[in-house]
Amino acid sequence: MQVSLRGSSASTVTVGILLLTHARRLGERISVSIIGDPSDIADVLGPAIVHNAVLSGCGVGRVPNSNALVCVGGPAVAPLLVSLEPEGLTDWFPLDRSGAGLHSSSRSVMDLCRHPQPEGQNLGRMLRSALSALGCPTEPALLDLLFGAPVDPLERIALALAAGRAMTGTQGNPFNHFVHSGVADLPDPLPPPVGEREYAVALQSGHIAQLLARVQPGVRDSVEDWINGMGQLDNSDSLHGLVCAVAEIGSHLVSLPMAGMLPALRPSAASVAHHLGEAVGQMAGPHCAMRSLVDTFQFLGGSFVDHSPFAVEISGAEPPDGRIERWQWLCQSAALARDESTRLWERMVDPIQ
Repeated sequence: MQVSLRGSSASTVTVGILLLTHARRLGERISVSIIGDPSDIADVLGPAIVHNAVLSGCGVGRVPNSNALVCVGGPAVAPLLVSLEPEGLTDWFPLDRSGAGLHSSSRSVMDLCRHPQPEGQNLGRMLRSALSALGCPTEPALLDLLFGAPVDPLERIALALAAGRAMTGTQGNPFNHFVHSGVADLPDPLPPPVGEREYAVALQSGHIAQLLARVQPGVRDSVEDWINGMGQLDNSDSLHGLVCAVAEIGSHLVSLPMAGMLPALRPSAASVAHHLGEAVGQMAGPHCAMRSLVDTFQFLGGSFVDHSPFAVEISGAEPPDGRIERWQWLCQSAALARDESTRLWERMVDPIQ
């Protein structure tokens, strides 16, 4: 059998790989060609990490002992692109790898740790100690995940703790050791996003006091000292965002009953979290996901041609600009290619359908 494909580079190359793989599995002889020049493919550059079974199966950034995880390296200063969604179809976001942080609250933590006032440096140590006690070191990428992942606050906390504990190999202390027992009069968490205005309203209404009352006395004193100290620094205005971000996350923790649990992570998110440390430091290997696809296609015997009179048109969008947009495009193209390859294989082996 022989088939020639034409269309968007990501879709056609992935369809070609899936057809050749399926034929080999069944012992069939098949020739697959793609109309186009492999040197003209769109670059999809790392670093990036995503749970995508199709791309991983096609040889893109395969991670040992994790069949569906894709981890592509890249330059040390380039942000790590992440999607927590199954197959990476939506909600891509960046995490820092340069040590400065990308989210405004992450940068504020770094600034606080290097504050010119000794009081500011001490407040930075207090925050670092609190996060470390839970199992989340103050790695900028983890802070970006904690403050900026496009999921609800409790899932952000669960992700950051899972990633941090995987990085350090420690378990940290269960968060419910720091809150009072009982389920009576549980306060509502602060609804996200919490800005300066929302925080001021919660402070004035006594909502913040209700939340602090849930914390064990010794810990509550330290939290109140930290909040008061942040307001007394010379540049306190520039740190209001960090106070609001910590209040938002903390309010969701202390609003849980003592026997409460953080949400169970979806398999795609859990896989990303457990390998995030490797992805942050990953620089080796091919940096272009599309080049890996082309290499796999040619390794399996696929070829590129200039013309074919009976080429099959594979649907797919043209590559957009921007690294985040291209990774989302690649993952969406892989999902489309999976369906297209199944449909095309059925036409090849049973044309009457």
